[in-house]
Amino acid sequence: MKKITLFFFASLIIFGSCRKTPDFDQLSYQFLVSTSLDKTADFGSYKTFFISDTVVYIGGVGSDSILVGPAADSLTKTVKDNLIARGYTLVSRDARPDLGLTLTAIKDINVVVASYPGWWDPWYGGCYWYYYCYGYYYPWSTVYTYTTGTMMLNMYDLKNADHNEQLKGIWNTTALGALGSSVSTNLSLGIESINQGFEQSPYLRTK
Repeated sequence: MKKITLFFFASLIIFGSCRKTPDFDQLSYQFLVSTSLDKTADFGSYKTFFISDTVVYIGGVGSDSILVGPAADSLTKTVKDNLIARGYTLVSRDARPDLGLTLTAIKDINVVVASYPGWWDPWYGGCYWYYYCYGYYYPWSTVYTYTTGTMMLNMYDLKNADHNEQLKGIWNTTALGALGSSVSTNLSLGIESINQGFEQSPYLRTK
């Protein structure tokens, strides 16, 4: 498996008496991309492929769905362009393609609790001089949330599917990183991560 760090994380929390909410839009600028493959697969023996124009979207409990429209079109077009550039031919599902691809986007909400312990250490509890008592907790803490995204592109061998229609995965690229509030920026990160996955996989080429 190859890994390449396209961007990393900035500081999450600033400690001090004067605190300000971190700018999570600036948390990350590129995705961490990894690829894996079935080393027994002869990628040059495949000629055609199919990928749906919809993207599976997993955004948390109760919001699993599919992504359609311009964003999905841009992501799937990136996959198509890369495969066509390597000699593969896009065909319809009914044309019995050699390869099938699925694209999945996952959105996760992360929570960070920043606590600032001091002489009021919550392990002890106690009372102030004016008889206000406190218990086992941090009275001065801040909760931050930020969003991460995962983009997964899976390739399956349709050409050699067995009689039970069991499909074998032969290649995958996965990208992980923090997302900001800009949809266009997040989309650009997704497109760049797909391109990077193909760049890491020079063996993906038909004969």
